[in-house]
Amino acid sequence: MTTTELEDENYVIQIRAKLNEKNVKLWELPFYNPSTLGPSEPELEKLAKSFHEELSHVATADCLNALRKLQQNALDRLKSKDEFTRTGVATLRVRAPTQGAANRHFDVKCKTADPARELATLVAAQVQVDVGRIKLVSAGKVLQLDRTLAEQNVRNGATVMALVLMQSAEAAQQESTTFDRVHKIRSDAEKIIDANDRSDFLSLEDQDGNALHLPKAEKKALLMALTLYEKGKAALRKENFEEALLLFLEADSDFRLCNSQLLNVVDNYALLNLDIAWTYLCLKNINQLPDAEQRLRLCEDKFRQSYGDNMRRVTAIKGTQQCSEKALLLRLHLLKAVLFFHQNKREEAEIMFQVVETELQSLRVDDGALSTLLDCGFELTESRIALRACSNNLETAIEFINSRRETVTANEKKSKRERDIYKRIGHSDENRINIELVDRLVEMGFSESLAAVALRKNDNDLVEALNDLQSKPDSLKTELAAAIEPCLKLTAKLVDLGFHEDVAKAVLKQTLNNFDEAVEILVTARENNEYDSLLATVSMESSRASSSSSSSSSAEPTLATTEDGCPAGPSRKKVKNEAKSDADAAKKEMMDILYKSFSKDIDSNSEAYLDLPLVEEATILEQYKKLLNMK
Repeated sequence: MTTTELEDENYVIQIRAKLNEKNVKLWELPFYNPSTLGPSEPELEKLAKSFHEELSHVATADCLNALRKLQQNALDRLKSKDEFTRTGVATLRVRAPTQGAANRHFDVKCKTADPARELATLVAAQVQVDVGRIKLVSAGKVLQLDRTLAEQNVRNGATVMALVLMQSAEAAQQESTTFDRVHKIRSDAEKIIDANDRSDFLSLEDQDGNALHLPKAEKKALLMALTLYEKGKAALRKENFEEALLLFLEADSDFRLCNSQLLNVVDNYALLNLDIAWTYLCLKNINQLPDAEQRLRLCEDKFRQSYGDNMRRVTAIKGTQQCSEKALLLRLHLLKAVLFFHQNKREEAEIMFQVVETELQSLRVDDGALSTLLDCGFELTESRIALRACSNNLETAIEFINSRRETVTANEKKSKRERDIYKRIGHSDENRINIELVDRLVEMGFSESLAAVALRKNDNDLVEALNDLQSKPDSLKTELAAAIEPCLKLTAKLVDLGFHEDVAKAVLKQTLNNFDEAVEILVTARENNEYDSLLATVSMESSRASSSSSSSSSAEPTLATTEDGCPAGPSRKKVKNEAKSDADAAKKEMMDILYKSFSKDIDSNSEAYLDLPLVEEATILEQYKKLLNMK
């Protein structure tokens, strides 16, 4: 809302509360005459004067304007209710946010039995844009155009937010509208997540870099939600609020598909709800109050679970009373205060705004200290977070940053090592292997890979795993060899030493990629004149495997010949393999391009969400303090 709109809303809120308190019905006598179908101005003026006496800070003229507006709203509601009863045609209140200007408000008549597409068409005509550039949001959900309004709980008198991309002449020439982009972002995210080998940036880790492990289906749903959320945050940073809200609501839908108890512990879903409520405010759409209130309540509950009451849990973990997470709580408290204001809970709003003001003071970052940290080579985000966490104490902030970096680096190394082990032994991360137990077995002299296989086989039972390593080492090696892939770098080194590639791969697989052991086997084979036999065996096994995987019923020679005995070119099988290889290479190249394009605006800093400049928050605080006549 603009300042003028907020001031008008401020008067309406207070007058509405007085009308409810005194049980005054503006659509009845003496304030409205059903015979003349018109208001009674003398009675309204008399009522306005009496309200002015009770609300001395609201002028009589402002009281009268608010009464007229509320009377007209009541009459319109009665009229639309009657029309809906008689004809089934509903009157829906549409609010179309416009960045940098006042919101557009208008009513649209539409049957709730009609699909939402009909409403979108009517809204598009009203705002004079193509219907493809309209997205409708009601009660925190994006309406599906092919479903009826009634199916989506849109009733007569409901308020619907219409997101419209108002393009400039330059923007109109661009390839995609906001809504095309949102659709493309979801499509690209699905491709990247499905291509598991290219989804490193989507691996699940907590903010300390520790890997998280979930069942495959749930992991995919959670990855989609988190990915859309990250893209939404990127749009929010660019102040592209319409796109941000659409992406947030898409992420919300995917989060709701997750059944994991993880959502009850981590703060991602809480942060999403906080950002949705914040985006409502940025879009100046207070009409989404019921949804915002519900989301803030959920956010507060999640924060309490994740951080503890008064940040006690975070303080215990991070060892500082001035936790950087307090910036998130400040935004939550500000949104709660705004909600209280628009619900005419003025005392609660004043108290909460006072809390926000105190928090703003405590989280103020000293510009001189910030400049010093930046001059020392630290990043802006980590510097601001550290100074807030350490009450602007420069030395403590530097220690905070270095300690944080060490923690994150150590955990990232641990997670990378864990993923490397899983890849090496052909293990999915649905059932986690206890890496601490792997380390204990390695200390006893067993190889890391075999220790991991033994623990996987025995569900992390250390005693049983140790027993298998001592009594069944060959069985574990066979199990590991079946899953292991020869290391390409080690294969290349063996080829450089003069060994055939197929033999090199076979021996590396046999030795579990132990280079020294592989060299010893190959050298011994040559010294004992067994190398040719080994090569023949490997070639035969390779040919047999290739034959069984071929769709042809008989083996084909590598080269076909013409009648004069000259090579006729590659066989169909070779051409097919080369074509498949080319296709795989092309697919990989396309995925690389998609990955780079998709991830370029995603912030890789795991703590970026804590780095709120708090400039907008300070502006909103002052705006509402003025409306409440707070000093």
